[in-house]
Amino acid sequence: MRFFYIIFVPKSNKLNVHTFKPLEIELTLEDMEGMKDSAIDFLLKDIENLKLFIKKMRNDFGQHDLAFILRMFVLNRNKVFNMASYMDNQSRLAEEYVKSQGKAFSPEERRAVLNEWIKNNAGPYRKYTIFKQIRCIEKKAKEIVPVIKKAIEE
Repeated sequence: MRFFYIIFVPKSNKLNVHTFKPLEIELTLEDMEGMKDSAIDFLLKDIENLKLFIKKMRNDFGQHDLAFILRMFVLNRNKVFNMASYMDNQSRLAEEYVKSQGKAFSPEERRAVLNEWIKNNAGPYRKYTIFKQIRCIEKKAKEIVPVIKKAIEE
Protein backbone atom coordinates (compact mmCIF):
# COMPACT_ATOMS: atom_id res chain seq x y z
CA MET A 1 0.00 0.00 0.00
CA ARG A 2 1.55 3.28 -1.09
CA PHE A 3 -0.15 6.56 -0.45
CA PHE A 4 2.31 8.94 1.11
CA TYR A 5 3.92 11.38 -1.26
CA ILE A 6 5.63 14.55 -0.24
CA ILE A 7 6.17 17.64 -2.31
CA PHE A 8 7.89 20.65 -0.85
CA VAL A 9 7.74 23.92 -2.68
CA PRO A 10 10.41 26.34 -1.48
CA LYS A 11 9.26 29.86 -0.65
CA SER A 12 12.23 31.32 -2.48
CA ASN A 13 14.39 30.15 -5.35
CA LYS A 14 17.40 31.08 -3.20
CA LEU A 15 16.85 28.05 -0.99
CA ASN A 16 18.60 24.75 -1.21
CA VAL A 17 15.99 23.10 -3.43
CA HIS A 18 17.60 19.66 -3.17
CA THR A 19 17.35 19.66 0.63
CA PHE A 20 14.16 17.61 0.44
CA LYS A 21 13.46 15.05 -2.20
CA PRO A 22 9.95 15.59 -3.60
CA LEU A 23 9.24 11.93 -4.09
CA GLU A 24 7.79 8.85 -2.58
CA ILE A 25 9.76 8.10 0.54
CA GLU A 26 12.00 5.08 0.25
CA LEU A 27 14.21 4.10 3.16
CA THR A 28 17.31 1.94 3.23
CA LEU A 29 17.25 -1.23 5.30
CA GLU A 30 19.61 0.44 7.77
CA ASP A 31 17.32 3.47 8.04
CA MET A 32 14.31 1.26 8.60
CA GLU A 33 15.95 -0.88 11.28
CA GLY A 34 17.02 2.13 13.32
CA MET A 35 13.73 3.87 12.79
CA LYS A 36 11.79 0.70 13.63
CA ASP A 37 13.51 0.50 17.02
CA SER A 38 12.84 4.20 17.60
CA ALA A 39 9.20 3.73 16.56
CA ILE A 40 8.68 0.94 19.06
CA ASP A 41 10.30 3.00 21.83
CA PHE A 42 8.21 6.04 20.88
CA LEU A 43 4.94 4.09 20.86
CA LEU A 44 5.67 2.23 24.11
CA LYS A 45 6.58 5.46 25.92
CA ASP A 46 3.22 6.93 24.94
CA ILE A 47 1.24 3.72 25.40
CA GLU A 48 -1.59 5.26 27.43
CA ASN A 49 -2.30 7.91 24.79
CA LEU A 50 -1.96 5.24 22.12
CA LYS A 51 -4.56 3.07 23.87
CA LEU A 52 -6.98 6.00 23.94
CA PHE A 53 -6.28 6.75 20.28
CA ILE A 54 -6.87 3.10 19.31
CA LYS A 55 -10.16 3.07 21.22
CA LYS A 56 -11.28 6.26 19.48
CA MET A 57 -10.30 4.98 16.03
CA ARG A 58 -12.19 1.75 16.64
CA ASN A 59 -15.28 3.31 18.20
CA ASP A 60 -15.61 6.43 16.07
CA PHE A 61 -14.35 5.15 12.73
CA GLY A 62 -14.61 1.37 12.90
CA GLN A 63 -10.92 1.13 12.16
CA HIS A 64 -9.36 -2.13 13.40
CA ASP A 65 -6.17 -2.29 11.32
CA LEU A 66 -3.54 -1.66 14.01
CA ALA A 67 -0.79 -0.83 11.48
CA PHE A 68 -3.00 1.87 9.99
CA ILE A 69 -3.93 3.17 13.46
CA LEU A 70 -0.24 3.39 14.40
CA ARG A 71 0.51 5.42 11.28
CA MET A 72 -2.36 7.78 12.04
CA PHE A 73 -1.21 8.08 15.65
CA VAL A 74 2.25 9.18 14.52
CA LEU A 75 0.71 11.66 12.11
CA ASN A 76 -1.67 12.94 14.79
CA ARG A 77 1.04 13.32 17.45
CA ASN A 78 3.32 15.18 15.01
CA LYS A 79 6.42 14.20 16.98
CA VAL A 80 9.69 12.72 15.80
CA PHE A 81 10.79 9.38 17.18
CA ASN A 82 14.38 10.37 17.93
CA MET A 83 14.79 14.08 18.61
CA ALA A 84 18.60 13.96 18.91
CA SER A 85 18.97 12.35 15.48
CA TYR A 86 16.38 14.70 14.01
CA MET A 87 18.21 17.78 15.30
CA ASP A 88 21.59 16.47 14.12
CA ASN A 89 20.23 15.89 10.62
CA GLN A 90 18.50 19.26 10.51
CA SER A 91 21.71 20.99 11.65
CA ARG A 92 23.68 19.13 9.00
CA LEU A 93 21.25 20.22 6.28
CA ALA A 94 21.41 23.84 7.45
CA GLU A 95 25.21 23.74 7.49
CA GLU A 96 25.26 22.23 4.00
CA TYR A 97 23.06 25.07 2.83
CA VAL A 98 25.42 27.67 4.29
CA LYS A 99 28.41 25.96 2.61
CA SER A 100 26.54 25.72 -0.70
CA GLN A 101 26.41 29.51 -0.81
CA GLY A 102 30.13 29.43 -1.58
CA LYS A 103 31.19 32.45 0.39
CA ALA A 104 32.67 33.35 3.73
CA PHE A 105 30.11 34.90 6.03
CA SER A 106 30.69 37.11 9.01
CA PRO A 107 29.19 35.64 12.20
CA GLU A 108 26.17 37.94 11.83
CA GLU A 109 25.67 37.07 8.15
CA ARG A 110 26.05 33.37 8.88
CA ARG A 111 23.46 33.61 11.66
CA ALA A 112 21.09 35.43 9.28
CA VAL A 113 21.55 32.77 6.58
CA LEU A 114 20.93 29.98 9.10
CA ASN A 115 17.86 31.77 10.44
CA GLU A 116 16.51 32.13 6.91
CA TRP A 117 17.08 28.42 6.25
CA ILE A 118 15.31 27.53 9.50
CA LYS A 119 12.42 29.88 8.74
CA ASN A 120 11.87 28.33 5.32
CA ASN A 121 12.81 24.71 5.92
CA ALA A 122 12.29 23.64 9.55
CA GLY A 123 8.54 23.03 9.12
CA PRO A 124 8.84 21.10 5.86
CA TYR A 125 11.75 19.09 7.26
CA ARG A 126 9.65 18.09 10.28
CA LYS A 127 6.80 17.00 7.99
CA TYR A 128 9.24 15.06 5.84
CA THR A 129 10.60 13.31 8.94
CA ILE A 130 7.10 12.45 10.18
CA PHE A 131 6.23 10.93 6.81
CA LYS A 132 9.46 8.92 6.81
CA GLN A 133 8.40 7.55 10.18
CA ILE A 134 4.97 6.64 8.83
CA ARG A 135 6.59 4.97 5.84
CA CYS A 136 8.78 2.96 8.20
CA ILE A 137 5.75 1.76 10.17
CA GLU A 138 4.13 0.77 6.89
CA LYS A 139 7.19 -1.18 5.76
CA LYS A 140 8.00 -2.73 9.16
CA ALA A 141 4.44 -3.37 10.37
CA LYS A 142 5.01 -7.13 10.66
CA GLU A 143 7.71 -6.45 13.25
CA ILE A 144 6.20 -3.41 14.99
CA VAL A 145 2.54 -4.40 15.32
CA PRO A 146 3.06 -7.57 17.40
CA VAL A 147 5.16 -5.70 19.97
CA ILE A 148 2.60 -2.91 20.27
CA LYS A 149 -0.32 -5.31 20.27
CA LYS A 150 1.19 -7.17 23.21
CA ALA A 151 1.79 -3.91 25.08
CA ILE A 152 -1.77 -2.62 24.63
CA GLU A 153 -3.22 -5.93 25.79
CA GLU A 154 -1.31 -5.81 29.09
